[in-house]
Amino acid sequence: MASGRQPTRCTHSRPARHGPDSRQVPDTPCLHAHSWLRIGLVCPYNFSYPGGVQNHVLGLAGWLRSHGHIVHILGPGHPGRDRLEGFGLPTECFTSSGRTVAVTVNGSVARVGFGVRTAMRVRAWLDAHSFDVLHVHEPMTPSSSLLTLWNANCPLVATFHAATVDTPMIRAARKVTPSSIARIDDAIAVSAAAAATARRCWGVEPTIIGNGVDVSRIRRPSTSAAGTSHDPAGSPWRSGRPTVMFLGRFDESRKGFEHFAAAIDQVRHEFPRLDPVVVGPGVPPHGTGLRFTGPLPDAERDKMLGRADVYVAPNTGGESFGIVLVEALAAGADVVASDLPGFREVLTTRDGVLGALVPVGDADALAAAIGAALQRRARGLGAEQAGVRRARDFDWDVVAPQVVARYLRAIDVRHERSEHRSSWTKRLGWKT
Repeated sequence: MASGRQPTRCTHSRPARHGPDSRQVPDTPCLHAHSWLRIGLVCPYNFSYPGGVQNHVLGLAGWLRSHGHIVHILGPGHPGRDRLEGFGLPTECFTSSGRTVAVTVNGSVARVGFGVRTAMRVRAWLDAHSFDVLHVHEPMTPSSSLLTLWNANCPLVATFHAATVDTPMIRAARKVTPSSIARIDDAIAVSAAAAATARRCWGVEPTIIGNGVDVSRIRRPSTSAAGTSHDPAGSPWRSGRPTVMFLGRFDESRKGFEHFAAAIDQVRHEFPRLDPVVVGPGVPPHGTGLRFTGPLPDAERDKMLGRADVYVAPNTGGESFGIVLVEALAAGADVVASDLPGFREVLTTRDGVLGALVPVGDADALAAAIGAALQRRARGLGAEQAGVRRARDFDWDVVAPQVVARYLRAIDVRHERSEHRSSWTKRLGWKT
């Protein structure tokens, strides 16, 4: 590091301590004996804005904390008290790494922070906590994630979310960051597409563990007191009229909003009472006949998903995992999506493809698939139950234990590295 400062040290073993359940945990070089861990989660993206990676980190933190682990989160911006509480998290578990700047990455706008002030906050956060393991998301992004990788000295797990090509910027970064990659003790990718990127761009061989969602939280707003998600008057439509939903930053070209708008123009001829809803930030264009809600709090967004008959994801690329597709399935909506590898991975089951996958950028095919999905709904043949079953494959109760297993693996790897290094030091007669 330019400052010459030694990395913040996280001890692998420590004196006896009391866990959240008040039981004494003895000093041990291997934390498998512990019923809980001190876990640091690091995210590069601004928590003041909605995003899949941010929600993934908050959801994982909520599950870990509910299962007795001590969890602290570091990331730019701030999610706010209400949002943290929505994930079962106290405000004191979150530390902001500071402000961000907006940069265009992989066809999308990412808000990240990198510099001296961010580095100081990262070091202060690491100094304030003695973590058993650190879980860094998008570790090679110039941000609090990469700064954590440079400064920490405890077991490290890295999750790769992005699916992208090997750009000149990535090739340049790879030449100057080999030591950073070597610090990673265990790696996760959220999909096969993300794993291919991690393998090709960074030489990492990750374990594939999908993004997690809280299925029960999403299901609650979509079910009425009578236990059904349909209109109580007997309509086949969940809100009384056919509702189609688009969710995302519609002013980003890769979200495919223009294809959604063009498809809706065609679907209206068959379903004149159609209610096309667009949820997300951006300046709404005039004269589209679409209903724009703007960005919504998580609870309101879940309610809106619960009213949608069909969820449409017309994205044109850059999607490594369709977490919003999982949320839509959990809410009981039929799904129509672009045929992208990350989306296909979510929608494909042993029984075939759930919903419809259409060629990227084909508004006509998109319109036909939306119309067919609405026709099935009108006849009571929607894929709600099958969709919910698929969504449960990504519930935190399924996903998070797999992540914890990687934490324990990383702790083992770091311990083995330490013992190997100590053995060579003794052989060479070096002082430690």
